[in-house]
Amino acid sequence: MRLWSKSATALALLGLLIYPTSAGANNLYQNAPKAQSEVLTILQVQGNDSTTSIVKVLSDHPGAATALTPKQKSEIREILAKGRGNQNFLCTGTTLAGQRESMYRVVLLRAQLVCNYAKSVDPSIKTTVKERVIKARKLNGRVEVVSN
Repeated sequence: MRLWSKSATALALLGLLIYPTSAGANNLYQNAPKAQSEVLTILQVQGNDSTTSIVKVLSDHPGAATALTPKQKSEIREILAKGRGNQNFLCTGTTLAGQRESMYRVVLLRAQLVCNYAKSVDPSIKTTVKERVIKARKLNGRVEVVSN
């Protein structure tokens, strides 16, 4: 009997990356070099079938920009290539609580642009755009992508 869907498992694992319960709970960061701790790397979760769930926080947008940078576009193409066969592409804009309303709109627009670009690269995928309030300052304004 399957208790967790692939996306629920991937999001639960991502929750461990963003909200560790203690310094020892998150082993991914303990041995990571300083350069890698700034940007979360791709997390792949192998499911029971042939698809792989991929979770990644894209690199930061410069300032208040909403347009995708070439680096972000290459990250999206990389996710699509690694998750070939995945049918869903979830784009979640992350922001801190208490931000101005305009910041919430900017983050949601960034997430929408990421999903639009992914859809232009692979028209067969189903895209979903969401917004999430977070506590981690370094992820403020970034877009988290889940491909499954």
